[in-house]
Amino acid sequence: MTRAWRNLGLGVIAAVIIMALTPYIWMLLTSFKTRVDALASTPQWLFTPTFEHYPKVFLDKGYLPLLTNSIVVALSSTLLSLLVGVPASYVFARERFAGKEDLFFFFLTTRMAPAISVVVPMFIIFGKLGLVDTYYSVILAHSSFNISLVVWMMRGFFEEIPKEIDEAAQMDGNTKAGTFVRVLLPLAAPGISATAVLCFILSWNELLYAMILTAFESRTLTVGIPGLVQPHGTLWGQVASVAVVATLPILIFTFLVQKHLVRGMTFGAIKG
Repeated sequence: MTRAWRNLGLGVIAAVIIMALTPYIWMLLTSFKTRVDALASTPQWLFTPTFEHYPKVFLDKGYLPLLTNSIVVALSSTLLSLLVGVPASYVFARERFAGKEDLFFFFLTTRMAPAISVVVPMFIIFGKLGLVDTYYSVILAHSSFNISLVVWMMRGFFEEIPKEIDEAAQMDGNTKAGTFVRVLLPLAAPGISATAVLCFILSWNELLYAMILTAFESRTLTVGIPGLVQPHGTLWGQVASVAVVATLPILIFTFLVQKHLVRGMTFGAIKG
């Protein structure tokens, strides 16, 4: 590769990084701007920062419990989706039974229905069970669309693991369940990590289910942000503050599983 092409490639990468980071940097700067600086007709890159937005929105307006609710809901729905979806995907990858492909297609179709067509029946069912405005309703709702994602992704990961490994483990005295837990799960850890990140992000960013199924006690952060849009104007500094804090759990969660994340996203891309 010539130096010119190398420099061109580096320039393209730098341009993409700048385009990707500019909105987040602008949001971060806005969280420290006064209302005058935030609404200035000319973008203000140099300004006197203010630190009033964070304590005002999270302490004075009580948004800190909403952050806790979002963390509980996202972690719980991700864990529940993995507990149900990973064993199911293993069965789809390894076992043969009548109607397997039809049932697998059914799992995928659960993500094809518009969310608004599902949330109303959910609201009625959870209302009769007394679960509206609780963690349980939102966790179950988020798990309903995350489980199909887990099954779809993890089936491919398990299919990439040679079946000879299963046979060797069973020859060593392991049952099918023992082989799954002791051998296949560690091998599929990269895929599980990548799938967990996607489930967490989808649950964390979800708005419609959380808005319909919650009222006060279990509201998530995404539900609280529209409350900062008021008749006399949008409180952009506070909106930006909430948005900045809302990105932190995703960054932390992704950082914790980054060891397996890249491997999981490219697993099976190259076959020897």
